[in-house]
Amino acid sequence: MDKGVWTEFLEHNWHIVQDNWLYILIGLVLLLVILKVVRTLIKWLIVIVVIAGLLIYSGISFEQVGKVVTQAKDDAINKVQSEALNMMIKEGRDAQYTSNADGTFSVTSSNLEVKGPFDGDKVKVWFQGMSLGEWSMGDTVKKYIESAKGSAVTQSPQSP
Repeated sequence: MDKGVWTEFLEHNWHIVQDNWLYILIGLVLLLVILKVVRTLIKWLIVIVVIAGLLIYSGISFEQVGKVVTQAKDDAINKVQSEALNMMIKEGRDAQYTSNADGTFSVTSSNLEVKGPFDGDKVKVWFQGMSLGEWSMGDTVKKYIESAKGSAVTQSPQSP
């Protein structure tokens, strides 16, 4: 995660925490008591209400929370995409290339699957079973496909 986002978030809201520290402390103690005493679904509903109350009372806007969540999501996506590209480099020789009759190809390895049209510039990528969406045919993706073509037995398409 980006430390700058958290630093900015804390710097902006630190005076709110200082002004309302007693209410925040009471809310946290209340949460601990609820978690220790109540053992049902009601417990989690009460916890959610208390946390929402603390957030609303403390002055932290949902826009700020959304910004932090969006940044965390973007960081996670970038990390998964980077890991997938690294796997393409490592698993290219072991990948299997298949030509399909509908004018598409697929390249599969133990962690990756890439599918796309023969003449297209976009491919669909799956990393460990999770779809990473449509990617442009960058250098790494092209090398992965070419490496799989070179090492795997290709099947000729049924129709040109």
